[in-house]
Amino acid sequence: MLKVQLHCHCYGDPVDHINYSPKELIDEAKRLQYDALSITLHRKLFFNKKIQKYAAKQGLLLIPGIEFEINEKHIVAVNAHQDILNVNDFKKLAEYRKNHPETLIFAPHPFFPTSECLQKDLIDNILLFDAIEISWAYTKTKNYNQKAIELAKRWRKPLVATADCHILRELNIGYTFVEAKKDALSIVKAIRANKIQIHTKPTNYFKIVRFMIQIHWQNYQQKLKKSR
Repeated sequence: MLKVQLHCHCYGDPVDHINYSPKELIDEAKRLQYDALSITLHRKLFFNKKIQKYAAKQGLLLIPGIEFEINEKHIVAVNAHQDILNVNDFKKLAEYRKNHPETLIFAPHPFFPTSECLQKDLIDNILLFDAIEISWAYTKTKNYNQKAIELAKRWRKPLVATADCHILRELNIGYTFVEAKKDALSIVKAIRANKIQIHTKPTNYFKIVRFMIQIHWQNYQQKLKKSR
């Protein structure tokens, strides 16, 4: 079983200001004994041969990824290609999937009460998605993942756990074990076949609030730097 992180961000993200570099992220992934990693920046496909080689030296498979948008709603693509940047509606997503069956498309945090979450768009376009994310941001008493779990069961879609990492110390807060060979296509196929085990557990309100405050503070500091 490969330990895989499918959703994380780092310095260079066009939307969120992240303090740690791709190499620091890879170093932490190595420390946590990950086998494969996809860096999924907002609106920017991340794949760099120099970083890929650095990851390989650490024993990590780096898979091209992106968190792109349709109608300002977030979607994650793993093992993606440059033309994913042209996908801005669901018709184009269907065409992209036809041309690139090797890409894994999944819905991140789809039913959380924020404007970037897919909500009904996921239900209406469920056949375009290979998997649904279990977000780490839930507690024993409040879990916005529940609707995603029910939808996945109804449509027999695999559930993937991720860290949606914006803070390096939280890289291990959610992840997925995949029964596959250590290559991107094998991992994608295994996830679609639900040959996976997810690692996730309830957190607490303090961690969720701390996460939100830190992200907003980092973005605010970045805006101040740009305005000077």
